[in-house]
Amino acid sequence: MDHWIREFYSAGNTIFNEGDFGQIAYLIERGAIRISSYRSGQDQDIALLNEGDMFGEIALIDRRARTATATATEETTLIPISRDLVVSKLKQSDPLLSYILQVVVERWRESMGGIPLKTDAQLAEENDISSLKTFAIDQLKIAQNLSDAIERNEFLLYYQPVVHLHNRQLGGFEALIRWNQPDMGFVSPVGFIGVAENTGLIVPIGRWVLKTALAALAEFQSDMDEHHPGAPRLFMSINVSARQLQEQDEVETLIDIIRASGVDPKRIKLEVTESALIGNPMVAAEALNKLKELDLLIAIDDFGTGYSSLNYLSQFPIDTLKIDQSFVFAMLEHDGSRRITKAIASMAHDLEMNCIAEGIEQEADIPVLQSMGVEYGQGYFFSKPRAQEQVQDYISKRGGGTSTA
Repeated sequence: MDHWIREFYSAGNTIFNEGDFGQIAYLIERGAIRISSYRSGQDQDIALLNEGDMFGEIALIDRRARTATATATEETTLIPISRDLVVSKLKQSDPLLSYILQVVVERWRESMGGIPLKTDAQLAEENDISSLKTFAIDQLKIAQNLSDAIERNEFLLYYQPVVHLHNRQLGGFEALIRWNQPDMGFVSPVGFIGVAENTGLIVPIGRWVLKTALAALAEFQSDMDEHHPGAPRLFMSINVSARQLQEQDEVETLIDIIRASGVDPKRIKLEVTESALIGNPMVAAEALNKLKELDLLIAIDDFGTGYSSLNYLSQFPIDTLKIDQSFVFAMLEHDGSRRITKAIASMAHDLEMNCIAEGIEQEADIPVLQSMGVEYGQGYFFSKPRAQEQVQDYISKRGGGTSTA
């Protein structure tokens, strides 16, 4: 908390001199600061700053010499902001942004008449900056390739079955995106979803996923009706990103896509993560309530691994909690994981929600989950995600309740 300890200066006091090395910027809480620089043999005023202004901010990005002198012109109170604090925030939020700021500062230094000699501390950081640069370039390349992928139809959807645990009958599918990049082959979602979120490309990608998955559901339902007449109608789980929920126009676009599909909204389950809800809860609640007016279903994905808050469960129109696979994987060996799984299921039922357990990989998991009242299961024990052309075979052979994988 020492980042925020106020500093007090009398009129005429110097905060820092041109040529000093510093790692702190300042916010003027009260008073005034004169910024000056020694040029052409004389001291020249650059700016007079007042309450609410910030100065010394270049020190938050690099560790080179100050380019001006800061002097209090009256009784002044300053709030210091350390470079370590800002750098840690940048690293936590977006390394690409950190690298861009480094480049901007370098260009500014050059425009000011050359780059001063580097300090030992700055030389020590060069390996970190080099790694940051490599990361940033990779991220920019992925972003460009993602943009091209939308135009070139390089995305595919795979579908993982979700089954009724009480009789192993097929209940529906989760649509999972895959990227078949010409130079890299199949790229894991872990390698591109984050970039798509940061760049906004997740919005057009999300629209494509919704349209494609709903079209596939109609085909799968036809196959189910043919091979297992009288079985409950299938649902389709589709992931929706935080970015898609942030703008009212995009929510309206999603609604238009759903209506145009002709699919019964009761068979559509939109999955959102806990972080998507907590990031901007008021906007998320408005968006989900608008979507819920269609009478579709809302699920919380990977429940218990993010920013869990019991409070939001009552604020949002949630129908399903998906128990994260990390708990299911470990529940037979670790009592803590079993207790957490049971608690999530119990809480969901008390709130009139149902549960889907992810990550089921063995027969022994099923009776344990059944004893907890978990309604649905998903995992490699039943089926790995399948390409669309492989789904018909699954439906015909196992959709009716086959207990083997």
